Amino acid sequence: MDKKISFGKRPKNPLNKRVWKDMLRDWKRYLMIGLMLIVTIGFVSGMYVANNSMLNTLDKNVAEMKREDGHFKLSKKADEATVKAIETGEMADVPAVYRERACDEAADEVEKAVNEAVEEKVAEQVKEAIKTQVTAAIDEKLAAAKAMGAGIPASQREEMISSALDTAIKENYDKAYDEALKTAKDSEDYKKALSDAMDEAKKEIDKEIDEKYSEIEERYELNEKFEPVPVTVYELFYKDTDEAIPSKADYSGTIRVYGERGDIDLYDILKGRAPENENEIIIDRMHADNAKIKVGDTIKVGGLDFEVVGLAAFVDYSALYESNTDTMFDALTFDIGMTTNEGFARIRANTSANYGFTYNKKPADEYEEKEMSEHFLKSLITQTAVSDTEELEIKDYVPAYANQSMSFARNDIGKDKAMGGVLLYILTAVLAFIFAVTISTTLEQEASVIGTLRASGYTRGELLRYYMSAPLLIVIIASVIGNVLGYTVFKNTVADMYYSSYSLPAFETLWTPEAFIKTTVIPIVLMLIINAFVITKTLKLSPLRFLRHDLKRNKRKKAIRLPRWRFLKRFRMRVFLQNIPNYIMLFVGITFVMLLISMAVGMPETLSYYQDNMSDMMFAEEQVILSSTEDEDGNLITTDTEGAERFSITSLERKSESYNEEVSVFGIENGSKYVHIGKTDDDSVYISRAFAEKYGVQAGDTITLSEKYEHKDYDWKVYDIYDYSAGVAVFMENEQFNRVFDKDEGDFSGYMSNKMIKDIDSEYIVKEITTQDMMKVADQLDKSMGSYMLYFQYVCFIVAAIILYLLTKIIIEKNERSISMTKILGYENGEIASLYLIPTTIVVFFSEFLAIYIGYLLMQFFWKLIMMKMSGWFAFIMPVSGFVKEFLLVFAAYLVITVLDFIRIRKIPKVLALKNME
Repeated sequence: MDKKISFGKRPKNPLNKRVWKDMLRDWKRYLMIGLMLIVTIGFVSGMYVANNSMLNTLDKNVAEMKREDGHFKLSKKADEATVKAIETGEMADVPAVYRERACDEAADEVEKAVNEAVEEKVAEQVKEAIKTQVTAAIDEKLAAAKAMGAGIPASQREEMISSALDTAIKENYDKAYDEALKTAKDSEDYKKALSDAMDEAKKEIDKEIDEKYSEIEERYELNEKFEPVPVTVYELFYKDTDEAIPSKADYSGTIRVYGERGDIDLYDILKGRAPENENEIIIDRMHADNAKIKVGDTIKVGGLDFEVVGLAAFVDYSALYESNTDTMFDALTFDIGMTTNEGFARIRANTSANYGFTYNKKPADEYEEKEMSEHFLKSLITQTAVSDTEELEIKDYVPAYANQSMSFARNDIGKDKAMGGVLLYILTAVLAFIFAVTISTTLEQEASVIGTLRASGYTRGELLRYYMSAPLLIVIIASVIGNVLGYTVFKNTVADMYYSSYSLPAFETLWTPEAFIKTTVIPIVLMLIINAFVITKTLKLSPLRFLRHDLKRNKRKKAIRLPRWRFLKRFRMRVFLQNIPNYIMLFVGITFVMLLISMAVGMPETLSYYQDNMSDMMFAEEQVILSSTEDEDGNLITTDTEGAERFSITSLERKSESYNEEVSVFGIENGSKYVHIGKTDDDSVYISRAFAEKYGVQAGDTITLSEKYEHKDYDWKVYDIYDYSAGVAVFMENEQFNRVFDKDEGDFSGYMSNKMIKDIDSEYIVKEITTQDMMKVADQLDKSMGSYMLYFQYVCFIVAAIILYLLTKIIIEKNERSISMTKILGYENGEIASLYLIPTTIVVFFSEFLAIYIGYLLMQFFWKLIMMKMSGWFAFIMPVSGFVKEFLLVFAAYLVITVLDFIRIRKIPKVLALKNME
């Protein structure tokens, strides 16, 4: 009876036990890579958790805190009928209203003109009739006298007629005139004349209105038909005035004060309580932190004392933008406050007629919201145009989706998530390639073992899993630890970063699957793909080639003949040539680090440059923009400030597909001592250097700017570049400004001076622009990012050290047998180190120079991409000292690693060269 043969249970793969031993044997490398991954994954995981939690809170607050869907500012308070008309969301019939008003005005004018003509004609006819009667009577008397032989000369006849006519007119004219006029006005001819004149006037009115409205219709695209967009309008009037802190004499800021809020744009009181009387106020929490203001402190608002009773996060001001067109928010010198209505009334400052609105029917998505916003704007334009409130104009219109105060923080948080993810993937890919190169070196070192295992029956899959185990285990361990740290430590770190820049409400931590996927699954997949590709490619070779250490796929090339140098010099050159692929990887790593350091060093240097030079960039130390050039009595507003000059200013937009930027257009007095420009024709202008640098415009080019709320474009030829880097601006003489923008001759917007203008009532001042105002962008960026950049420099130093350590370690490990052989030949450790470390040092030295230049170019490129999506312009500044600092940071990191490399060379045993010798 045949026995059934049993082969037994297949034993477990002994290679599995070797994985942990290999990791312990090379623990330094795995520790370095693991730490980098743990910190990066932890930080990015914390970023995703904090960001998603904050975004969720911001989204919930839109409804819970009744955030506006937009706001508009008018030149003055609108009457109740106008507000009701605006709330309908319907377009007003502008031609019909204008025609009705014109006809009402014309009716009086036509009737007056016809009456004047009739009266004049009746007067002439009455006088002529009286004269005829008087002349006939005199002639009859003279004829009778002549028959009696008493002839009268012609001259005496004229005197008699004149005297009699005067007497007759005095006695009979008024009665005859009234009777004749009444008869004339009762006649059909009079009614026909009045009707004909009115018809002719209406024709002229229709013609003029049609011509003007057709232009307006095209400009505003009012011919589009759409469903009404009904809204609810709320008064959100505010006053911008000075803010002072008695305990800080050197502080000077601006505060925007609102009255009580209860129906729209509510707030989250983070500390304290709401104001209860006219002497109490709540202010923004972020500004309070920066200005060191606490609950219970007293601040001066427009010169009046207010007690701060609460610190709040206003739902419509998560980022403190004073104007929606500002380059950067300003939480240092700009504040938001709310007091009682009585407190609001006692602040003496210009009141801005600002109105918030909410859609009665909420849009389904962003596209519908944008469409509804555009339709409502058209309705607002037409209803404002037909308002009974005289000289009512739209000064500003900002829908919620375009409001930087509401959207900037949210968008920034979203972008940081994306950037954090990209940084994680780049670093993971770099580390994966380092792993791949390391494993490739290991495969070369263990070629004989692999060949033996393959010949013994081990499959490629088993070997692949073995060599893939260590990288995957490191990533998995790093992901677990990193995610734990992300939900605990780094979440709070990221939240603190945002709380130090934005005015955000308290948030609740949410479980974030996205964080797990992007910080765990994707890094594991990246590590798996990159390492699997490299290992699989090598394992395809036959066992015999592994046994022969013949792992190169390309045919062996003939060695390069070197010059007749000294032996050590030729040896170093040979080391360099043999390690070119590794040196290329080293160069890529250094370039990656240099890009990070360019940002870490260049950002503070750029901000410092603008902070130090902003006063020199300003053409005047103070600019005062008026709400009106006349006071309430109709008198021209003037100033006795020494050196003060009038100027005009308006805002246009430079439109593009990605971003519409507001451009300031200045009208300058002829012969100005502050802005030195010449006279040009109406088709030419000067532009600021910031304008030229940002958009690559040169003298002779043509620029196109557009009205913000009108479809009206201005094409100008650039006459020259004016040396002004503090803003994107256009300059022309004031006379040209008034002609171009249809202003009255001699019109102006405000005054500029190098001295403080103190003799104009703040009630008539819309805005004051000083050097401090222009510096707030740099100051805010320095406050938000400056300190982090210093820490980031240290991080870059550590990252540079780790990457250099890993890459130089690979180079030394690849040459371990050669180093061991040189030891056998009698070379000292110092000589051997010079053979292998000097080529690497030279490569690092020269790579740094090239990497610094490439990193600088890349940073300039990314900087311009960032600035193209923001208002204003800051050129990326990197002084020579910055380049030196970059070089020293990386080279210092390399010198530290060189010491470790020397220790590693000393530890290579001589016996290694005798192993696996064929």
